[in-house]
This record gives sequence, C-alpha cells and structure tokens, in this order.
Amino acid sequence: MRRVGIFLVLIICTVPLGRAAYDLSKVDLGKIPIASKNKVDFARDIYPIFKEKCISCHGPEKQKGDYRIDTKDGAFKAGDNGFNIIPGHSDRTPIVLMVAGQIEEMLMPPPKKDPLTDEEIGLVRAWVDQGAVWPDGPIPEYVKKIEFVRDVRPIFEKSCTECHGVVKQAGGFRLDRKEDAMKGGTTYGVVIKPKNVAGSSLLLIAAGKDEDIAEPEKHKLAEKQVELLRRWIEQGAEWN
Repeated sequence: MRRVGIFLVLIICTVPLGRAAYDLSKVDLGKIPIASKNKVDFARDIYPIFKEKCISCHGPEKQKGDYRIDTKDGAFKAGDNGFNIIPGHSDRTPIVLMVAGQIEEMLMPPPKKDPLTDEEIGLVRAWVDQGAVWPDGPIPEYVKKIEFVRDVRPIFEKSCTECHGVVKQAGGFRLDRKEDAMKGGTTYGVVIKPKNVAGSSLLLIAAGKDEDIAEPEKHKLAEKQVELLRRWIEQGAEWN
C-alpha cells in the first residue's frame, strides 16, 4: 500500500505538459487567487467563463495546442500540453496556472485578450477542487444577470458622465441618476426603454451609429460595452 501511495504522488507531481513535466517549484501559489468558498455549479459558474474567455481559441473552429474546452471529452482529453484539468488539485491544474499567469509561455487567454478576473479564477479553482464535475449531455444556457453597480455604472462613469453628469448635461440629459437617465433629455428624448432593445436609442448612440447627433463617433463605446448595455436593457435596465 505504501509503494502504491508513493507512486500516485509521483504521478500527480509530474503531470506532463507536453515534452516535459511542468516544474511545480516555479509556481507561486501566493499569486493565484484563492478558490471560491461557494459550491460551484458548472452550467451557472464555469461554462460561461469558458464560453466567453476560452472557446474562441479552444472550441469547434480552432483548437490551439490540439485542445478544446467546449465539450467534456475535449476538456479532459490530453492535448499537445498534456492533461489540462486535474480534478481535486487546482494548485496543479494547468488551466488554472495558465489563467493565473504562472506559465508565461502558455498564458491564457493570450495577452491581447481580456484576462480572467480574480473572481473567475477563484471559481475555476473551486470547480477543480470540488472534483471538476462536468455533467453529461448538453449544457443548459445560463443567462448571466447584468448588475448595474458592477457592470453598467463603471461604463457610464468612465465614458458618459463627463458630458451627462453633475457638472454638464449635454442635450439636457444626465446618466448619473436613475430618475434623470430614465426620463431622457431634451435633445435625445427617452433613450433607455427597459426590455425594449430595439426602442432604446442609447444602444445606437453607444455604437456610434446615430447620425442624428453631432459627432456620432465621439459617443462610440467598445463593442463589449455596448453588448453589456444591450443585455442590461433586455433584462429590464434595473438600477440595483
């Protein structure tokens, strides 16, 4: 029994990541966000992260490193870099080390793409530590709730309230207070209509495509920000 135990430890500590085992002594666990303490649900917490941050490079159209993460079989199959998910051991799981920046030559996502947040890395760690449970069959679509304080207000504060806030209200419109934002302005009219994406001209303005306003390009936001606003309005434009 003792020899078997030692053998298993050796297997775990020299997980192959391609031609050679990754040197775990180079991993600084203190720089990896701690695992979430909550019970993780794969469809709710993990697959949306994979879908947003990973599948474009490791999905049906492209499999960098001969690895894909959009299917259960693909995720747990060894790619060019070996096995990337080691259930129960987030501190030795390559995808955790990669997204946490602990394997410089295999950083995920690539430097020009949005990295995972500390919260997202914590969720992935917890999922792995809790057994990396991936249910069989199709993954149900989970619609992430867009929260105003976390997701929307930072967009308004960074890109909008300089001209539509306390000091200045261009077009008689301000976005720093709910009652004013939902009322609209003298020039723009009502631009936010909860659950009415087509009727919310804020999205057209934010996309830089409203030619009825001066300098439409000046109002243009990043595509990802416009998509967040679209989903926020679609879900009811709540100011929580």
